[in-house]
Amino acid sequence: MIVSAMAMLLLGATAAPGVAATATRPLPGQWWFTTWAIEGHLWPHSKGAGVTVAVLDTGVEASLPDLAGAVLPGADFQWGSGDGRVDQDNENRGHGTGMATAIAARGTHTGFFGVAPEAKILPVITKDQVAIAKGIRFAADRGAKVINISQGAPAPCPDDLQQAVRYAIERDVVVVAAAGNDGEGANQSEFPANCKGVLAVGASTVDNGPWNESQRQPYVDVAAPGANIVGLLKEGKVLSSSGGTSTAAALTSGAIALIRSKYPQMTNREVVRQVVASAKDIGAPGRDDASGHGIWRPRLIFSGEVPKNTGNPVFEEYDQWAKSASTGSGGQGQQPQNGQEKPGGEESGGGSTDLIVYGAIGGVALLIIVGGFFMTRRRNRGPASPVFAPAQEPVMMSPGMAQGPMQPHPGQMAGPPPSMGTGPMPPQAPYQPNAGQPQYQPPQQYGPPPAYGPPPSMGSGPAQPPGDAPPGPGQAPPPQQH
Repeated sequence: MIVSAMAMLLLGATAAPGVAATATRPLPGQWWFTTWAIEGHLWPHSKGAGVTVAVLDTGVEASLPDLAGAVLPGADFQWGSGDGRVDQDNENRGHGTGMATAIAARGTHTGFFGVAPEAKILPVITKDQVAIAKGIRFAADRGAKVINISQGAPAPCPDDLQQAVRYAIERDVVVVAAAGNDGEGANQSEFPANCKGVLAVGASTVDNGPWNESQRQPYVDVAAPGANIVGLLKEGKVLSSSGGTSTAAALTSGAIALIRSKYPQMTNREVVRQVVASAKDIGAPGRDDASGHGIWRPRLIFSGEVPKNTGNPVFEEYDQWAKSASTGSGGQGQQPQNGQEKPGGEESGGGSTDLIVYGAIGGVALLIIVGGFFMTRRRNRGPASPVFAPAQEPVMMSPGMAQGPMQPHPGQMAGPPPSMGTGPMPPQAPYQPNAGQPQYQPPQQYGPPPAYGPPPSMGSGPAQPPGDAPPGPGQAPPPQQH
């Protein structure tokens, strides 16, 4: 789009290499570092050393200086070529790289830090249901302790994918998936977020409220920062986007890597129990379908403040499925049917505009027969209205979540926390694959992709992080130290 191209030209690069090379702190636009108190309450305990996080996505641009030494040889289960260390996403400027840098960027060139800068990334290229199922098994066999899937497609969890999740869980893996970005649209149920045993993550705002685009489904377990996000993509630039659950999932995977590094004997079940138990209610009173049990707070796990002997809804649902599957005919027919989701098999819809739309359940069945489910990255919506310095979230899309050209990070954030909003959505620009690289088949579009404009304008005063007191009526608090 002409508007996006103009914005890129006007905004230019992000930071001088000489300055970025000496950076020891995250960029000002990485507001989740304040929300989670990462520098003060998480990094003193762990930076993720010894933990491998598998990123099932479009590949990871391993040549980026900020990822030097972080990216292991992976696999390509979509086209069967390469080892995943080249990002094949040209539509969204490197969605997989964005997820990987949110998790484990070293900050050595641009100053952009991942949540777990000492963790390793296992890149696995996946786009459809079959590739994702293979990728999950591959990651589990390669020793990944966390699997991040910022992808999804509208349908019940297919049996082969559910069985792959089971394979990983039995090998002590925590499987994390983005909930979806179409909460104000079709708001359909999506896999793999709706698969049993998967920790499904919705997005929260800088004000610690539920992001209005986050999928509203019974399968949503917790929320994490995901609106108005900056990210480091395959071109090596820090760009911005209005938001998405892709990044919320990636940041969650990074924080879980810190936990698994600090407490290597803690099982995947106990990790997930504590993640859910640490959550602070941010939406409707009690659990709700937009933010699940609330925004989770990793600092409580490191400080030992998580309540003991609480329930574990994620694994309780998984165990119920596993028990019925073991007594059935090989587990066939045990996956959610007709939109049934993780929490007790409640009925819900399916799908997201940032993913490929497959139509009604009958149509889904037909598609399974003729070719399988093709998934697209969780597409982030249009640009945020005047808000905080970073602008919109680039890295937060999963394969198929078309983002369009993203905007460079402007540098310093001098204003108050951002408000959220969306802008007009222009038609999609034609897809241009890089010569000599495996070509991504452009995802089927059922509406215009999100628009990306210049970064939001900034306010006039510094944001002051408050305590844990709940907001007053009609008010949303600025970032809190969770």
